[in-house]
Amino acid sequence: MAKPKKIELIEIEQLDSWLGSTGFLYPENEIELDRFNKLYEDYDFKLDYKSIDPIAIINNTFYREPKVITMFEEDVAGEVESLRMVARKGKEDLPQHIIDKMRRKHNQDSSDSE
Repeated sequence: MAKPKKIELIEIEQLDSWLGSTGFLYPENEIELDRFNKLYEDYDFKLDYKSIDPIAIINNTFYREPKVITMFEEDVAGEVESLRMVARKGKEDLPQHIIDKMRRKHNQDSSDSE
């Protein structure tokens, strides 16, 4: 059985230097910094006008805006208002899709909800 060849592209002694040059570690000297700048010269950095406070991240004291997701709020409000009008006025000026929906709801078996 043939043994696989051991191929080393980067010498182990130079591994920290290359990791610093590629951004996986911080560049520690001018050579690593020059390699890093050349490698990422066309990178589009999106946080140009933002400031990052690493101490606040570590201490969990940074402020984050809560995200509120609303789905179909306007559609549901309009449909509820239409149904309120039906309850008050009867079938006057009632759209056909609402009448169909009420008929489907009325004709459902109690076994369908289980």
